Amino acid sequence: MNYLALIGDICSSREVLERGELQTKLEVVLTELNLRNKKALASPLTITLGDEFQAVLTTATPLWAMVATIQSRLFPTKVRFGVGLGRIDTPINRKAALGMDGPAFHRARDAIDVLKQHGGLYRVEGLPQGELTNHSLALVSHLQEQWQHNRLEVYRLHLAGHPVRDIANELEISKSAVYKNIADGLLGTLADISSAISTCLDDALRGNHGN
Repeated sequence: MNYLALIGDICSSREVLERGELQTKLEVVLTELNLRNKKALASPLTITLGDEFQAVLTTATPLWAMVATIQSRLFPTKVRFGVGLGRIDTPINRKAALGMDGPAFHRARDAIDVLKQHGGLYRVEGLPQGELTNHSLALVSHLQEQWQHNRLEVYRLHLAGHPVRDIANELEISKSAVYKNIADGLLGTLADISSAISTCLDDALRGNHGN
């Protein structure tokens, strides 16, 4: 059986002045996401080092909404994410994403290493059509790195399927401001890209690709 290994790495963590506050924010958001996505997580989001965390997923359905939530909660600090599709050769640790190994984790680590070397926030390893996927993710990264927090929040809620009225109410902005963010930031297109990549990952998981 194949899984998705997710590794998150806080960018330039040593330059963050309030490291304790950042660590607390990370712990809080990971706990919330673990509670919200129990069915999708074979092994929960777990801090492994001061600036890294990881998880194992059985489906990509909630992946990008989880990622957007983490990015939004830790803003303006950015986080790079590596996703590896493949086997887990050791027993799945249901309590914490620790002590596991296999191609899925190797590929997620390779993805993080490429991002550290070449830039960008997102990379997937193990998909048959990986080149197109990663070019698309590079575009998402490039656009997102220019966003203010408000646009990232609109994207997070839009990605989760909230209607414009609800986004406006939660963020206490006008509906026209929500529509403007969606149009100017190409948020609908980026959400479609994320959805298409999730579909490719889930198809690969079901088809037993990426061993």
